[in-house]
Amino acid sequence: MSERRDEGIFSPLAHRDFSAMWGGFLLSHVGDSIQLHAQAWLVTSMTRSGAETGLVVVAQAVPRLVLGLFAGVAVDRFDRRKVLVVTQLAALVQSLVFFALVYTHRINYSLVLLLAFSLGVVDTLNLNARVTLLPTLVPKPLIARAIALQALGVNLVQITGPSLAGVIIGRWDVGVCLLVNAGTFLFALGALAFIRAPATEPRASSTLSEELREGFAFVRERPILFGGVLLAWLHGFFGVGVVRLYALFARTVLHADGPRYGWLAASAGLGAILASVLVTTRARRETLPRNIRWASVFFALAVSALGFATSYPLALVAVIALGAGQMAFRSAVSTSIQIETPDRLRGRVMSLLTLDFSLWSFGALAIGAAGDGIARATGWPGPEGLRAAFVLGGVACVLCAALIAPGIRAEVRASSP
Repeated sequence: MSERRDEGIFSPLAHRDFSAMWGGFLLSHVGDSIQLHAQAWLVTSMTRSGAETGLVVVAQAVPRLVLGLFAGVAVDRFDRRKVLVVTQLAALVQSLVFFALVYTHRINYSLVLLLAFSLGVVDTLNLNARVTLLPTLVPKPLIARAIALQALGVNLVQITGPSLAGVIIGRWDVGVCLLVNAGTFLFALGALAFIRAPATEPRASSTLSEELREGFAFVRERPILFGGVLLAWLHGFFGVGVVRLYALFARTVLHADGPRYGWLAASAGLGAILASVLVTTRARRETLPRNIRWASVFFALAVSALGFATSYPLALVAVIALGAGQMAFRSAVSTSIQIETPDRLRGRVMSLLTLDFSLWSFGALAIGAAGDGIARATGWPGPEGLRAAFVLGGVACVLCAALIAPGIRAEVRASSP
């Protein structure tokens, strides 16, 4: 791959394979988001239960928690482009089966749970292969910007996906959402057929446990990676879980209607987009440890700020800040991993980071339960208990950052001239 001069924020898009994969998967992810929100709408209409709706989210998250590390080994062993082709085809089949069940009125709650779990298995492999392959399509000096552009695409989807899902459900029904998602897989499959992905590095044969231990040891020996991954897990459980509770917060604390809830949820994506532009202009290897440290604290304070918000405008500001902090922190951690990790270990190390995705859902259950428990113990109204749980979640994130950041700071001093 030829080296090119860094010409600006969007310079990774000058590379043919990266731009094709980035664009194809961006359109496919819009469909994923449409299906996700259509599924939530369907389950809500079927059960009218927050617990049962949350259980569907957990069903999709369990495979990532259980199989995530093994998926990392798989994408280090096999051709990542072929893994993506297989998982995209499997997800396409899942979407078509889901559509057929809805269209024929044979869908029920148990089948939704099964479909969510099966998609979680497929997504676990797909996610690890995607985040491992994409940064290899640009020269190493552009990895930080490639990751930031990847995050920018995710956050564009966070804004457009829910909006399109609402329009489609309002004009047609949930089934059309599923059919639209099935169609968007063609964009990702087309991109995968177009790109020339680098071959996976051959390595000596070893057992699964040996490969897992090698990945753990690599991260454990590097404070910036160990501290970043550990913070991502803790922030995922104590902080990012509040994202899954935006609807409950909007309805019970802010007394917002559907459209105002939609704007609240989309504002997190707006904050993340603003942060991604800033990150792409300032992403440097030597500044990554500092970025991890400060972004983690900023994110934690934003979580607590949302708990203190009692009006809709204040909540909007807090959610924008929360989205920006989450994006800046995770982008810095991901960039550190991609820069420091050799390609033969990339899948296993990234799989450790992506375990935080599953912790978001379990964190949401824990924060929601804490809110209910606080309300019962104090006699406060339920919304006040939820606000208190948000504040405590943010405080826990601050404490985690305070405990782990010194290790990251020590590495900065050790690596400085």
